[in-house]
Order: sequence, then C-alpha cells, then structure tokens
Amino acid sequence: MTLTWLYTIIVLCATTIGAITGLGGGVIIKPLFDLLGADTATVIGFYSSVAVFTMCLVSIYKQLKPAYFSSP
Repeated sequence: MTLTWLYTIIVLCATTIGAITGLGGGVIIKPLFDLLGADTATVIGFYSSVAVFTMCLVSIYKQLKPAYFSSP
C-alpha cells in the first residue's frame, strides 16, 4: 500500500514538473521507479507509459474543452 502512494506521488510530481519544463513525464518517472527497484523493468515501463498516456489524454481534453464544450 505504501508503494502505491509513493508511485502516485512520483507520477503527480513528475507530470507537473514535466508540464512546467516541457519534458515528458516518462523521462522523470522511469528513472525514479528504477531507483526504487520494487518492480521489473517491464512493469515500470508499463506504469510509465500509462501515466504519460493519461497525461496526454488530459492535455487533449483541456485543449478541446473550450472549442466543443463551451456554452453559447
């Protein structure tokens, strides 16, 4: 359970820092997960990919929101 919270904090911080600096969140997430060493490289790669894909979907939603979802 503690590892789940730690992963969540890392993902949130990495995506925030990545968005501010222009880096991809995966550039920060994968090395930090590797540093913890709790999972295999395949699992870490999957977690990193899911986090970055989710961040991408949120970004697309935010860009489309004013164009398609605004009230007249």
